[in-house]
Amino acid sequence: MTEYVYKGAAGLLCDVGDFKKVFPPRGKECHKGTFGTAVLLGGCRRYSGAVKLANASLSALKCGCGICRLAVEDRIADYVGPYLLESTLMPLTSFSPEELKTAFDGAAAVGLGMGFGRSADRIKAVEYAVNSLSCPLLIDADGLWALSRIDYVSRGNLVLTPHLGEFCRLCGKTAEEIGADPVGAAVSYAAEHNVVLLLKGSVTVVTDGERVLFVDRGCPGMATAGSGDVLSGVITGINSQNGADLCLNAACGAYICGVAGEYAQKEKNAVSMTASDTVANIHRAVSEILDA
Repeated sequence: MTEYVYKGAAGLLCDVGDFKKVFPPRGKECHKGTFGTAVLLGGCRRYSGAVKLANASLSALKCGCGICRLAVEDRIADYVGPYLLESTLMPLTSFSPEELKTAFDGAAAVGLGMGFGRSADRIKAVEYAVNSLSCPLLIDADGLWALSRIDYVSRGNLVLTPHLGEFCRLCGKTAEEIGADPVGAAVSYAAEHNVVLLLKGSVTVVTDGERVLFVDRGCPGMATAGSGDVLSGVITGINSQNGADLCLNAACGAYICGVAGEYAQKEKNAVSMTASDTVANIHRAVSEILDA
């Protein structure tokens, strides 16, 4: 890492060699249980997002988790199922504590909120996850909307991945206020709430309230639906196998997605590439880290 200043705030700019310890060597005796079960909870009837959810689950697997379980409401399970290959699908009839407990059973890491929808039962689901899970828990998209509507206490296991608009809702500030000092706003929120916060942007800011890490990889072609879901899957997959440093893991996830997106844009172009193209190049970004 090298010292870096972004919009007047100092931190450390991450490079490929900084993530070597995120993926420790794998012994011959390893098996899928060695690398953890990643559970992703998302989707709703209005925003079934079958392909986006499938991209998220595949992203988790491509970043090394042993098993990925995708939990969705049963009304969209038939839409999502055909897009899944290696992931397992768990339909839920409700988001009751009993069903959520079953969905999260054995999870080494959880990611939730992608295409989740906005309703009272979603708020309760997020509240249950925050209050009951001790494993790393990533919250994104509609999950962040739900989080902004509850008073929560973090156990130090939360990773929040907002874009600017979502962060405004979380912290109660305007885009202009945050834009004047995005790093300071992110650090302040992370410290106050005991979370890792990843603020998406052309330069991504990752902080645990003390450290500030910057990731400057990515490309215009990633400005497309589903890119955030891919990031959620990548980070959850990383967290499932190595939860020692959630701040570094989040930065690693941003780096992997950025590099994979750059490869995808070279293959396609900035106009035509989709989130699926980023997923298809995750292995290249991971290889760069492994070979560093």
